[in-house]
Amino acid sequence: MDLKSELLKSIWYAFTSLDVEQSGKVSKSQLKVLSHNLYTVLNIPHDPVELEEHFKDNNNGPVSNQGYMPYLNKYILAKEAFDDLCWTMTSKKNCKPSIQQGLCSQKDCFKLFCLFNLLSEDRYPLVIIQPELEYLLKKVSSAMSLEWDGTLLDELLSQNAALQDGMSVWEFLEHLSAGQLLHVESKEAFSLAVDDVFMEMYHNIIKKVTDALCAAH
Repeated sequence: MDLKSELLKSIWYAFTSLDVEQSGKVSKSQLKVLSHNLYTVLNIPHDPVELEEHFKDNNNGPVSNQGYMPYLNKYILAKEAFDDLCWTMTSKKNCKPSIQQGLCSQKDCFKLFCLFNLLSEDRYPLVIIQPELEYLLKKVSSAMSLEWDGTLLDELLSQNAALQDGMSVWEFLEHLSAGQLLHVESKEAFSLAVDDVFMEMYHNIIKKVTDALCAAH
């Protein structure tokens, strides 16, 4: 799994949170602020002229995510602090209050957001398909010492055909927090299970990348 690809997934959410008119494009002034924040959280020295240079053929209009992602791929690339920045930006706009009133706490939502991005398809908008969703739900169930029952997911997919092609992170969090994806004995047990899976999957990825970088040097 490529760390750069995983970082770009999180940035996509931050980018789309700035797209108020849902046109698929964001002003360059907003991207300058976002880029500065990303550089800061990643502790990467940067030249502020690079953004202007990269988009010099598009000086008059806003920039699409197709144009911004290649810029990030070239100039920007903590992982958890990075994801937290992107989560903070996008959750304010997209995370419904009802989600945190249900099964998932704010901390649970962030960790599930990160796990979702690890397993989501490498295409935008980001979705998770059924095999990967089942894998994650089984991991959380196992961490609660419960056997996963796929009946809830099957019922949800049969009632909402659109979800059969993939589920966005907001749909995932909404249905999970509403108790439509997992049988859970208590919120405390669920939060502990999410934390266990997060530590196993997410931090294991970071450790592997860090070890690889150390070996390269």
